[in-house]
Amino acid sequence: MFLIPLLLGALATVFPPLAILALMAHNGHVAKLHPRLPLKTISWFFLIPLASMFFYGSDVLSQVQLSDAVLGTGTIVLIYLLALKAGAKTNAAFSWATLGIIAYGLLRAYGWGSYLEPLHTEAINGAFEQMRQIQQNIDESVIQTTLTAINKLWPAQWMITQILALFVGFILFKRFSRIDEPLSSRAFPAFYNLFILAALPLYFIPSLKLYFFNALLALCVLPFIHGVAVANQKIAAIFQSRVVRVVIMILLLLNYITYILLILLGFAYMWKSPLILQQGDTPQ
Repeated sequence: MFLIPLLLGALATVFPPLAILALMAHNGHVAKLHPRLPLKTISWFFLIPLASMFFYGSDVLSQVQLSDAVLGTGTIVLIYLLALKAGAKTNAAFSWATLGIIAYGLLRAYGWGSYLEPLHTEAINGAFEQMRQIQQNIDESVIQTTLTAINKLWPAQWMITQILALFVGFILFKRFSRIDEPLSSRAFPAFYNLFILAALPLYFIPSLKLYFFNALLALCVLPFIHGVAVANQKIAAIFQSRVVRVVIMILLLLNYITYILLILLGFAYMWKSPLILQQGDTPQ
């Protein structure tokens, strides 16, 4: 029972998204055996990353990797489990865990930004250089504009990747723990929208504008997910064929304007169904 969390702790130092996905899925399986068991077994996850800090903590890259494992992966899943134990709905617990990722992601950018940004810029520039070699007629102005935006939004890229991995793990957790609850039938809690609104004034503080854009992009992942679910539900009411629904959703997601509309749709529907005060989910 302890071996899998122990191995996932080691994996988290190398590939946090896969580790957080697998840890959520494992805890869902364990929760099926006993609802309180995940909180007892997750402590093994932290053993290897914390022990490694004593041996490799002086190196900056090691500090980032180990912090990603401890604070960006294990602690996030722990937040989710503690929220469930406190009586929160699964969607509310997922929202708290998402906020944990965003909080850590911003601290990560603040603490190690001067070290991580050049590495990210070098990797992205290398990828675009390969694109130039493959596709000779690419508009150089478009490439430069895209590069500038991507290089400024590297904290959001890490946070969004981790949130999406957490979301897949969240779905697997519910399936393995036998919590059968269609995502489209329930909104994420309304309190989450308050954090989005609270972030908006940061735009008017020049020194925090970069943090504002990164935080806002990451905060919009949940409304986007729910907007997709609601849109799919509305389309299903018109078209019974699953193939037709999939084709329509793919066509919608090919248009960048649709992303904004789906975020606004999810944001609106989250106000309709506050869940934070409802009784929590427990595996059957």
